[in-house]
Amino acid sequence: MIGGFVFVHLDNGEEERCKPRGKIREDMYPGDRVVIEDGMVEELLPRENLLMRPKVANVEQVLLVQSLKDPKINFKLLDRFLILIESLEYNPLIVINKIDLVDELDVNIEKAVAPYKNAGYQVYLTSVEDEIGLDKIHKAVSEGITVLAGPSGVGKTALLNKLIPGANLKVGDISKKLKRGTHTTREVRLLKTNNDSGWIADTPGFSTLELDGIEAEDLKFYFPEFNQYLNKCKFNNCNHIHEPGCLIKEKVEEGELSSSRYESYKTYFEKLKERGRQYD
Repeated sequence: MIGGFVFVHLDNGEEERCKPRGKIREDMYPGDRVVIEDGMVEELLPRENLLMRPKVANVEQVLLVQSLKDPKINFKLLDRFLILIESLEYNPLIVINKIDLVDELDVNIEKAVAPYKNAGYQVYLTSVEDEIGLDKIHKAVSEGITVLAGPSGVGKTALLNKLIPGANLKVGDISKKLKRGTHTTREVRLLKTNNDSGWIADTPGFSTLELDGIEAEDLKFYFPEFNQYLNKCKFNNCNHIHEPGCLIKEKVEEGELSSSRYESYKTYFEKLKERGRQYD
């Protein structure tokens, strides 16, 4: 919101500065679809969802950017991001950037990302500097609204500049014709990709990684590789920590499930359990 105005991206590709009416001003967020007439936002259309921090409406997926080096990837932090995204029911896409900085002696890249591919995640290995792997990301963000997330220094801004060259949007001519189903932006900008129906939310990503609202007993549902083994343990209410007859622990021991991912699961289970005790 700038001086009481918002910028609305029209279906014809133009952009119009509009003023929201009444209560709409307080209820509208970037990504919302609206009806405008004569430079006024007259109606807020129903939304699919609302990401709270930062506030972006109708998000379809999150582009989660990490780097293998400078800064070195923190897999537990990556898992924390994934838990949060899974709990919000968005589709996470994992980008491992700066692969040009990693020598084979440093790390086996495919081995490093295998637990995530095996869990069913789409993983992209990229070098923004050398323009490696960017075509696949272009395709992945060509539809719907994508939010960027990830820690500082991993190359989110550089990636954004590659995906949307000259990312500054220009204000289009004002149209007085009624437009339906247009996108609005406020503090967060939506930047159009090369495809007419693709948008990237120009934000610093999630402003908090607190796992608010997640109960320890529900954490297992946010590790998709566990899904095929759930409800097959000796005890129906198995939390897959200390219980005997746990199929998930058995699969970890057999190497069918990643031990590193399971260690993350145990770490966050205990953190959530301890948090729950503080509120009992």
